[in-house]
Amino acid sequence: MSLTINNTPLIDNLNVWAASIEALPNLDYSSLNYSNCDSGKCECTDEEAINQVAECFTKSVIDTKISEPYKTVVSILKNKPNFELIPHFDNDAMLGVIIINLVDSNTSTKFYTTANVEIGQAPVSISNGSMYLNNWDFKHGYINTSSVDRYIALCIIYKDTVEK
Repeated sequence: MSLTINNTPLIDNLNVWAASIEALPNLDYSSLNYSNCDSGKCECTDEEAINQVAECFTKSVIDTKISEPYKTVVSILKNKPNFELIPHFDNDAMLGVIIINLVDSNTSTKFYTTANVEIGQAPVSISNGSMYLNNWDFKHGYINTSSVDRYIALCIIYKDTVEK
C-alpha cells in the first residue's frame, strides 16, 4: 500500500496533483457501517477499516508537498446520488486534502476559479484521486450525478499548532 503524488500539476499553475494508492485494502466498502447520512454524505464508523485505509497515506510522501508541521485525519466517506458540495474554500486550519477513489466512479471532485468557473476534475478510477493545497487561488466542489454511491478515502491535512 503506497501513496504516490505526481509532481506535475493536474491543473496548470495550481497546487493540485494527481494522487494514487497502489494496492488499496481489500474491503467491501459498500458493506461497512456508515452514519450521519442525512445530507447524503455518510461517514464510515468501522475503525478497523479506517485504520487500514489510513496506513496508505504515507507521511514521507505527504512531506514532499507540505513543509510545515501537520497532522492527518483519515475517513472513509460514502456520497449518495445527488449529494452536492457546492464550490468552496476550506478553512484556515487545513493545509491540504488528499481524496482517493475506493471504487470506480463516474464523478469526482471538480475545481473552479474564484468566480465558480470549472477548470478541471480529479480522476474517477479506483485507487486514483487528487491532492490539493488549501489556498485562495481556486475552489473545489462535488456533485454525485450518478445513480450509485461514491466511496472515497479522505485525508485531511491539518496545521499542527501544538508547540513542542
